[in-house]
Amino acid sequence: MADVRGMTIALNAGEFTEVLDFYTLVFGHGPDTAPLDDFLEWQICPGSWLQISTGHDRPGANNARVRLEVDNIEVSVKRLTGAKVPVGEVVVIQDVVSFVNFSDNWGNALGFYQLLSPRHVLSAEERARRDRERAAEVERDRAEEEAAAKPPAPARNPNLPPTGSGVPGQQS
Repeated sequence: MADVRGMTIALNAGEFTEVLDFYTLVFGHGPDTAPLDDFLEWQICPGSWLQISTGHDRPGANNARVRLEVDNIEVSVKRLTGAKVPVGEVVVIQDVVSFVNFSDNWGNALGFYQLLSPRHVLSAEERARRDRERAAEVERDRAEEEAAAKPPAPARNPNLPPTGSGVPGQQS
């Protein structure tokens, strides 16, 4: 499989002008492109886009949460709270990430996050080693489950003569 080179996150939302106003507030600027009359796009980072399709009768009818990486989570939260957008508590995972959740006016689950240390991106060799280790672990678990599922062999009664080959008329 080829490496992923980009990403789009598509959300359905309500009335065009309200959508435009809300997401302009979220990003701090208007859309990077609007290829259709009911479609707005913001480039999150090179190769990653948030696409908002407007005018839906049932906007926000999904369960996805889209989180957007920011340089300073406090500044981003302040921009939203200043506009009276309800924002959850900032959660900090020490030395890893800070994040906060909020929703748009149509129920789409969103959030901001700020990395507190650089991401460790696996090299191709590290990824291949990890995948091999995981495959071996899965195979061990499968073998253990099969062994546990097999009924034990019946114990031979020592008071009976040895069994034959199973073929009538032959003895072992």
